[in-house]
Amino acid sequence: MSIRRRLALVGLAFAGLNLYARRAVRRFENLDLETPEAPGSYLDVDGVRLHYVEAGTGEPVVMLHGLNASTYSFRYAIPELAQSNRAVALDLKGFGYSERPRDSDYSLTAQADLVASAMNRLNIERAAVVGHSMGGDVAMRLALRHPQRVSRLVLVSSATDEQMRRGLRAARILRPFLPIVAVFTTHRTAYQRRALRFATHDPAFVTPEVIEYSYRPQRMRGHRRALGALLVDRARDEPLAPERIAAPTLILWGEHDRLLPPSQGERLLERIPNARFVLVPSAGHRPLEEQPGFCNRALLEFLESREVTAIREPRPVAEAEATS
Repeated sequence: MSIRRRLALVGLAFAGLNLYARRAVRRFENLDLETPEAPGSYLDVDGVRLHYVEAGTGEPVVMLHGLNASTYSFRYAIPELAQSNRAVALDLKGFGYSERPRDSDYSLTAQADLVASAMNRLNIERAAVVGHSMGGDVAMRLALRHPQRVSRLVLVSSATDEQMRRGLRAARILRPFLPIVAVFTTHRTAYQRRALRFATHDPAFVTPEVIEYSYRPQRMRGHRRALGALLVDRARDEPLAPERIAAPTLILWGEHDRLLPPSQGERLLERIPNARFVLVPSAGHRPLEEQPGFCNRALLEFLESREVTAIREPRPVAEAEATS
């Protein structure tokens, strides 16, 4: 058999596999916007339908989840914070139970601006902002672009600009293959279980309920398309400048985080002017869920402490670069 004929057969087989995978993705993504499974309410923000969960009254706390996650990440934090604060967990555009519009900007800078607009719609002038993993990157951009809106900042096992760019640079190449990859990974319960076990410290944490609720939002129609758009739109993001963050900052990090090791949190501590670092024992990449008691106490102590209420003006770029 000639090389040309072999290549033609390989191309035909790949085309068939790709067609099967795209159909499988359409079958997997069988949830519509405002599905009954959504735990919260909806809000129209700049033409995008966003899902959020809210409880309590008092000083606002806005919570932003990580990549492929949802408000479910804050199921233990919301009731505790709501006893003394207005707790609002938001599903970012393209994730959770929020809309996945076509031809939209999914860069993290655009996400940060959309969060600011959502705060306007929710009548939140200023809030403490909690960001987990990718949500930490979004939270930092919010604090840098809209410093008057962020009273305090909490970064939980936060993605950093450098780490996000490394991972997404490789993922961007794989964008055309996302449907095929999904069929053999996130569509399968065995993979879902392994991925969650890698992200956590104690295997007992990964129960059937955690698997179900962690992956259910990925069944929203258009999820893979939105994820692919994120991989491309991240190129629009300017590099972060943590040195210019004005808000007092708490950095919470899982002691056994294998996805983003604690050393990354320590580097953030060195760069953010007014920050403190707390290592969460017996926790991996999801400390708010694995050790809710410890994390909730740390959150409340930070939110209630008086010495961090003042906002300092961010340092000029030249000064920040000279001291970094």
